[in-house]
Amino acid sequence: ARRPVTSPQVLGRAYASAPDPDLARVAISRIGEDPQARRVLDDPAALAPAARLLGYSTAVTDFLVAHPEETALFLDLVPRVRADLVAEASGDVERHGAQSGLRRFRHRALYRVAARDLEGAALEEVVAEVSAIADACLEAAAIQAGGGLAVMALGKLGGTELNYASDVDVVFVHGDQGGDAQTEAARRAGRVVALLAEPTEEGVALRVDTALRPEGRSGPLSRSFPATVEYYRRHAATWERQAWLKARPVAGDVELGHRLLDELGPVIYPEDLEPSAIDDVRAMKVRIEEYVRARGKTAVSVKRGRGGIRDVEFAVQLLQLVHGRRDPVLRETNTLRALAALAEQGYVAEADAQTLANGYRFLRTLEHRLQLAREVQTDDLPDDESSLRRVARSMGMSGAAELREAHLRNTEVARGIHERLFYRPLLEAFAGARAPRPAVERSSTEELLGGLGFRDPAAAYESFARTVRPATRLGRVLAHVFPVVAPALALAAEPDAAVIRFERVARALEEAREAADDIASDPGLAERLARLVAVSSWASDLLAGRAGPLLRLIQGDGEAPARDYLVQVAALYAAGELKVPQSGRGLARVADPVIGEAVAEAGPRIPFAVIGFGKLGGEELNFASDLDVMFVYEGDGPDAFEEAGRAAEAVLAGIRDRGFEADPDLRPEGRNGPLARSMAAYLEYWQRWGQTWEFQALLKARPVAGDEALGRRFVMAAEDVAYPDILPVERVAEIRRMRVRMEEERVRPPDARRYHFKLGHGGLADVQFSVELMQLRHGRRVPEVRQRHTLDALEALARERLIEDSVSIALGEAYVFLNEVKNALEIDRRVPAEALPRSPEDQLALARRLGYEEFARARFLEDYRRITRRSRRAMERVFYGDED
Repeated sequence: ARRPVTSPQVLGRAYASAPDPDLARVAISRIGEDPQARRVLDDPAALAPAARLLGYSTAVTDFLVAHPEETALFLDLVPRVRADLVAEASGDVERHGAQSGLRRFRHRALYRVAARDLEGAALEEVVAEVSAIADACLEAAAIQAGGGLAVMALGKLGGTELNYASDVDVVFVHGDQGGDAQTEAARRAGRVVALLAEPTEEGVALRVDTALRPEGRSGPLSRSFPATVEYYRRHAATWERQAWLKARPVAGDVELGHRLLDELGPVIYPEDLEPSAIDDVRAMKVRIEEYVRARGKTAVSVKRGRGGIRDVEFAVQLLQLVHGRRDPVLRETNTLRALAALAEQGYVAEADAQTLANGYRFLRTLEHRLQLAREVQTDDLPDDESSLRRVARSMGMSGAAELREAHLRNTEVARGIHERLFYRPLLEAFAGARAPRPAVERSSTEELLGGLGFRDPAAAYESFARTVRPATRLGRVLAHVFPVVAPALALAAEPDAAVIRFERVARALEEAREAADDIASDPGLAERLARLVAVSSWASDLLAGRAGPLLRLIQGDGEAPARDYLVQVAALYAAGELKVPQSGRGLARVADPVIGEAVAEAGPRIPFAVIGFGKLGGEELNFASDLDVMFVYEGDGPDAFEEAGRAAEAVLAGIRDRGFEADPDLRPEGRNGPLARSMAAYLEYWQRWGQTWEFQALLKARPVAGDEALGRRFVMAAEDVAYPDILPVERVAEIRRMRVRMEEERVRPPDARRYHFKLGHGGLADVQFSVELMQLRHGRRVPEVRQRHTLDALEALARERLIEDSVSIALGEAYVFLNEVKNALEIDRRVPAEALPRSPEDQLALARRLGYEEFARARFLEDYRRITRRSRRAMERVFYGDED
């Protein structure tokens, strides 16, 4: 026998555990006026859960005041399965009649779950039983209405994740065809809806919504099996496919329902998914957000607000629509289980999935609390402090402030992950036709690889198959991104070699613990990695040796030695995200710290600075550029001279150790001169022996590392020397002769000049000499043209009306185009390139790497000839069109 409660202390503890102790005290007093209910509430096992639930939900109190005998529910809170619930519902229908019995059953069963919920039951357990209660109601109603109907649940009921006050989305299907069958089926479906949703004194059993049926509210309430299949095959919109992701037969002719799902599988998960379907889902989400924003609910709507439940559901469903076509494991109706499958199969980073799942559990639990208080459909946080405090206490929190903080934290995190998944780059690339899966579909994969340009598709297939082994998480992740990896590798000069390099890099990435999650969370990272491997052997070698840290750099994260950032710049360039002139500046931002580290390591004991010249000075580096440098120091006597020389040698060695080559040969007297000179020695040399080409070189002088004040003084002195008051005719003639001699003596045979993009006809030297001649002419009088970067100087010359616009445009176009050519050639092995490759195959590979597609080689060569012809004419206009 149970011991009755007589102790005020026990009562006090029970009330104190309630979200609202005063509400609990009043509710138990009202219900306890009935002797039968009082006997139940005198039992300690029933009192504690009763106080918690009645101290939160006035809807439960109202029900038990009307039906005090139902207070016994607190004596038996054990979870029920569907079969038990169907039997219980049937018993209530027999005792109380269909409508009353269903309502009585649903309230009792729901409040048992709510009592366990407030005690801390897991969300998954709560929503599963709430859904099973709805299943039982629908089954009992379908029995009362007569057979022949399959009741299909969609939405939250379909996903077995129903709320306390959710609408129940259903579609009715019947097997027979013909007018009489249609009429009878519609009558029975209407009877099911009325039994559950028709308001009575006891409310409704379920809020049944049939608007998701074919043709919506204008369509028949029930449709025959063939007509239903035909409708979805011919007319299914994206939103209907999305709705049927959660479809589940729940009552009536369940076998018919399963047959329907089998028939509609290719509709829900079509082999060819138009990329516009992704836009449709995103547009629907935007409309929901705009509606919530217009009502001022963005920050308070737990369901539709920013970072709310809909953010999680839409992200998961969009990934299911796209990837579930080829991966049946993802065809899961339940949001949390679908999210777990996406993580397990490598479509979502495990950390992201776990964080999103935890946030979703919090938000769904909060939504339950908001609905349970009065059993009404709401998902808005209350605006009064007392109600918010009651909700907080029901969730085990101290008060409103803690709840607000938890809500904000969870929604911010959920929103961030939602945006990364819902708007993830390249998602459209996985729509369209079903891509073959390497290691599974050999013949179709080899056919695709052959079409992409791999010369030995069978060998390429073998390499991909080893790379995407399903035994490893990284292998599963890489299998999913194959549709973007294979085309990226096909852009390589030698695609078959690139796929082997990619396999080697992937093998190294298996040792990097976070690599799989990094790629799963950002498929664009896989494409960037593949593009880098495709165009660069040296970057592939580095990745194979230090895959993890370098992958984070490609992603844009992480810290690394300065030279490793070269891989980051190369990856951005290979992905087309860093073009000329930004690529030159990006490479300079890598080179400058390299030189700075070398200077710090050398530790000069006197004021000492490194000055950049040429492409380094102008921040116009290519991937194989030497770093033109000069060393300047401050000090007198042989000791200072010796220390400066030692530091200069150490800096050159330090630069070389960090993967770059420094060239100090632009210094006075070239290789015959001392590595470092004092500031005074430079001034004396320039005044007494400086030559035209040296003044020309000074135009790009830039302090790079070492003593900043000394570096600035050097550059100011260099400008003062380089820019004459008037450029003598002799110097102009000498510059012209230098340019001609450079082309004639250094480019052999003469026919090669047309395709020597550095020194040949209309090449980079034509651009450089034209710009520098105009700077030397006008730089003293117009300081604005004293720009180290070639394009900046061209822009300034045109802005100051010192050069014709047509000339500026032609030279600028040649500068950008030819530097892109140079980068595309040098990024492979970081070997200097000055001319186009000779073989048609290599020219085709270069053209494809530069983005040319149809008739790639012919169109590239046509552009090359046109651009260099215009550049040469512009150079001649500058050199010989104005003799002033």
